[in-house]
Amino acid sequence: MTARSAEPNEVDEGALADVDLAIVRDAVGLAGVRDGGGSVPVIALVDDPAGDVATAAIVDAVATTTADAAATVRWVLARDGSIRDDPSRPPSRVERLNAGTMRLASVRSVEETHRAAIAVADEVFPPHHCLVGVRDGKWVEPIAASAEVPIEDCNGVRVGSGAAGTVAVTGEPVVESNPNAESPYDTVLTLPVGDDTVLQLVTDDPDGFNESDRRLAGLLASHVEETLDRIRTDEALRSERDRLLALFSNVPDPAVAYDYVDGEPAVHRVNDAFEETFGYDAEVVDGESLDDYIVPVEEAAAEEAAELNERLQRGDNVRREVTRKTADGLRHFILHVIPIHLNAENASGYAIYTDVTDRREREATLREQNERLDEFASIVSHDLRNPLGIAQGYVELASDTGDTAHLPKASGALERMGELVDDLLSLAREGRAVGETEPASVAALARDAWASVDTGGAELVVEGDVTVDADPARTRELFENVFRNSVEHGSTGSRTEFGDSVEHGSADGRPNPVDGGCAAEGLTVRVGEASPRSDGDGVTGFFVEDDGCGLPEETERLFDTGFTTDEDGTGLGLAISERIAEAHGWEASALTGESGGARFEFRTP
Repeated sequence: MTARSAEPNEVDEGALADVDLAIVRDAVGLAGVRDGGGSVPVIALVDDPAGDVATAAIVDAVATTTADAAATVRWVLARDGSIRDDPSRPPSRVERLNAGTMRLASVRSVEETHRAAIAVADEVFPPHHCLVGVRDGKWVEPIAASAEVPIEDCNGVRVGSGAAGTVAVTGEPVVESNPNAESPYDTVLTLPVGDDTVLQLVTDDPDGFNESDRRLAGLLASHVEETLDRIRTDEALRSERDRLLALFSNVPDPAVAYDYVDGEPAVHRVNDAFEETFGYDAEVVDGESLDDYIVPVEEAAAEEAAELNERLQRGDNVRREVTRKTADGLRHFILHVIPIHLNAENASGYAIYTDVTDRREREATLREQNERLDEFASIVSHDLRNPLGIAQGYVELASDTGDTAHLPKASGALERMGELVDDLLSLAREGRAVGETEPASVAALARDAWASVDTGGAELVVEGDVTVDADPARTRELFENVFRNSVEHGSTGSRTEFGDSVEHGSADGRPNPVDGGCAAEGLTVRVGEASPRSDGDGVTGFFVEDDGCGLPEETERLFDTGFTTDEDGTGLGLAISERIAEAHGWEASALTGESGGARFEFRTP
């Protein structure tokens, strides 16, 4: 068998003699088939199943899509196998209803369903006419009607009154004589279609509707109801899908819809926030493994991603902190992944990345500030002790001698105390922060700091000079703490017996000669430019070195807050110096000097 589509310029007299059916798309094609002669079945492939072409008398079936047309062709050709044997036999009403059912299966809207119901009713019940009414509040309003029944001539009825209003309430079909004496129709058959729609057939046949009419009409109403239910379900699903898609697209955090393919999370969809955060357009990552684009290359990260994939494919709901590659480098996220089906093996879900990098940094800063506040009281008392002692000494000297020339020196020490308080308050508030930096002479800063420390009989030797970009006040404080350490502790104890000059002094804070050398008298502290390292990195800086008793065995703890080899020491001086160095971006280290004393190097970028 063959099926031929009749186009208007192809159809002439006798052209349809050797074909099994004709498919028309418009009124011109329909006219060509009509004028071409023959009695083959005709299928209308049109958008409107209730239009003039679809409802023409010679049309046997209607299709609204290509797929629908194919199914309709198969049904028409298979119908009883007798169309070619007896072309004069018209299709039965059951066959027309079956064709109409396929037509209803192809409609995609409620309005289209109403029109299709009218068209099918007109095919199945040619002598009768059809009306579709829909409940709207307290009224049942006419929506669609057969071509011979102008819709504007049809009136709505109140719910609960009349045949249509009664059926809308009871859900039971009603057959009654037409109460309108002026109407040409004698009998009205009203059937319920779901909860809000009614289907009416009217006839001018005095015998009304027989049992076959009622059964077929009931089947038609049932098919229309199924179609309306399907469309409403589809619309609800589309609406829900659109809401979920809007939520997915507009969520402020990066989001990914994924499907697992061969154990890898393949990207199905990403939102705008993902594109902005990770720097990949949706077209780039669509269908690709998400891990290949955003998981860091480190082995630990790859193992973590593999473990996550295993859990997600089992249906686990995962929430954890992860590190991922973004357009701005590595950042930290709370990853919340929700599989489509929890606690069941599945391959789809959604992943949302909430950036917590800034929060982590704030928490780290807060922890650091709290640690500094814990140390604040000790640091203040340690750094203020020396200038306070100097001021007190000069005030007592002026009081004992009556010589007021000593008072300006006491005043200078008090001013220095004020500077220290300001700096230490800044350190407590801002951690390892420094103020304005400027090119500064290490030699000049060292000499200024030396003058502020009670150096006893020690001697400062400046070997050359080097310029560094520094906060002068904070750098002078660094020198003061290192000088104080060398003068107070560098000459106490025996290199042979103790080997721990740092933070090791007498109870009153003054050097204390001990057998084995290391006397305070003759102590030399040298300051100069640090030579480049042997590794050739080109980094230089400056050093402070004494010829005292050397370093303790626990050199790795020298810069720890509170570490001291003297039970009366505070262990804060070198810790403060290291923090000031770190605030400048310098590296602080402790070494053994050429003469066996302590050497501190501060390497600058």
